[in-house]
This record gives sequence, C-alpha cells and structure tokens, in this order.
Amino acid sequence: MDEEWISITEAAARLTADGDQVDRSTLSRYLKQHSEALSLKPDGKSNLVDYIALLAHRRENIRIRPASQSSRSAAAKPGPTSRQTGTQSDGTARKVQAEAEMREMDLAERRKELTPVAEVDQAGRDAIAMMMSAFERAIETEAASLSLRYGWEERVVRIALKGFSREGLSVFNQNVLKKLDAMRRREDAGEDPRDLDAAELPLQ
Repeated sequence: MDEEWISITEAAARLTADGDQVDRSTLSRYLKQHSEALSLKPDGKSNLVDYIALLAHRRENIRIRPASQSSRSAAAKPGPTSRQTGTQSDGTARKVQAEAEMREMDLAERRKELTPVAEVDQAGRDAIAMMMSAFERAIETEAASLSLRYGWEERVVRIALKGFSREGLSVFNQNVLKKLDAMRRREDAGEDPRDLDAAELPLQ
C-alpha cells in the first residue's frame, strides 16, 4: 500500500489547494476524531500523517470536489447551475464538519477533559510564584552549607546563588508566559489552544 508521510501543516495546505478548504487546527481535530482510521507517526516534537490515506478518507467522508475537477466542470458547463451545486456541496461539508466538532467538544466537556485557558494561566502563575519562594528558602540553607564545606564567605555565596536563581527563573517565567499568551490568542481567534505546536515556542 502506498504511503506518503507529511506534516499536518503541509497536509492542510495540499488539501486546500485541491479544493478541500481546511486549516491546520481543523485538520488536527479531524485526525483526533478519526484516530482509529488515520494513525499519526511521531517526528520529533510534531506528528506526520499519511497523506494518501488522509486524502482517501476525506474524499469518502467530506463531499468536496477537487479544485481541478471543479474547474473542468465549470469550463464545460458554465452557468448558475454548476456554481450552485459546488456552493451547496461546500456548505453541506462545512455543516457536517462543524456539527462533528461541536459533538466532540460537548463530549470532552462532559468528560471534564476541557480546561479554560484562564485557569491554566492562573495555575501557571501560581506555580511560578511557589517555585520562586522555594528557591529563596533553599538558597539560605545551601549558602550556609557551601560556606562550611569550602570555606567560602557565606554572604558572597548567597549573592551568587540568588543571582543564578533569578536568571534561571526569569527565563522559565518568560517562556511559560509566552506559551500562555499564545494559547489565549488562539482561543480569542476561535482556534483550539490545545493544537499549539511546542516547536512554535523554542526555549531561550
């Protein structure tokens, strides 16, 4: 059986070019919904999908004619009838897909699998505050221990450890806040924040 493993982003672009209008976020949810029929292959921090299997599955379940076929039909039979047929087909496909996504979200909500981004945001900020407090307490004990072990001046050791702690926590804090802000922007745009690719936010 032929296979062609490509990224979800590339698959969405190819489908769209072929007349199946779908963005990466919607395609990602589609793959989750049909995970039994469409398996994914891990590739680093991302996943690959078999485009040939995906194309066949979409053609069986989403009634949208390829762009090339639509162009030929329009050229052969110009007029309002052919345009109306394409519009109705597209509208029906979008309606079916939207209804499937709503059912998926309703099921996830009943299973308590959905977490508001605001709660994740606050939990992240609370975790950062707790971590900073824990580091402050640990520095006092560690500074005294290093001073006794190596004969270093405790005040100097404490200053060095606090500087190291602040720098590390600052980098951690910035990356966490970037991740939360990106999730919030996706939610405000009507996209699924769970589809955020970790590769989009590399660590500093």
